[in-house]
Amino acid sequence: MGAALGLHVTTARFHLERMVTAGVVVTAERRGSVGRPRKIYLAAEAGTAPLASPEALQAFTELLTSAYAGAADGSPVDPEGAGRRWVEERSTAPAPPSAASAGAWLGKVGMAVDLLDEWGYRPELRTTDRGRTVELTLQECPFLTMAKAHPDVVCGIHRGLIRGTMATVGEEAADVDLQPFVTERTCLARLTTTADFRRGALS
Repeated sequence: MGAALGLHVTTARFHLERMVTAGVVVTAERRGSVGRPRKIYLAAEAGTAPLASPEALQAFTELLTSAYAGAADGSPVDPEGAGRRWVEERSTAPAPPSAASAGAWLGKVGMAVDLLDEWGYRPELRTTDRGRTVELTLQECPFLTMAKAHPDVVCGIHRGLIRGTMATVGEEAADVDLQPFVTERTCLARLTTTADFRRGALS
């Protein structure tokens, strides 16, 4: 994993050990034909909590590494800011204008839904206020064990991911609220646009 992310093996091991402590990753020994057993890292077995995909774990490790590297001067680590930067640094296209209709707004929220899906969530979507507010029910967090141990870090990162996504699609002013653990295994994200929708031709 260190080579894939361009990290020194010691740095990669540091973050993997933090995931072991959080219960997301476990270790095992793999014996070869010669030499000492090799320590390997594996996703924890699925019990009551779902598992993040290898791609999501890699992204999470990369994000944490970047955040701590950026704080090398002693400044505090901001999980939400780290999540937002992770998205914005991967956006190459200029942000489009803000949505002018409910349908256009929902299309942009779909970008956040796609991102959450890539990270292992399966968001359920409902709208209120004639489409101006979208509620995303996030069930079975793939980082549940870690989120329960460190909600300020994990939930802050995910709030930043959503904010960053909305900024890259031209909705910088959108109100983003993330409520962790509205139930034991469910979080709720609420996105509200401040845009002044124009009336459609058939209105």
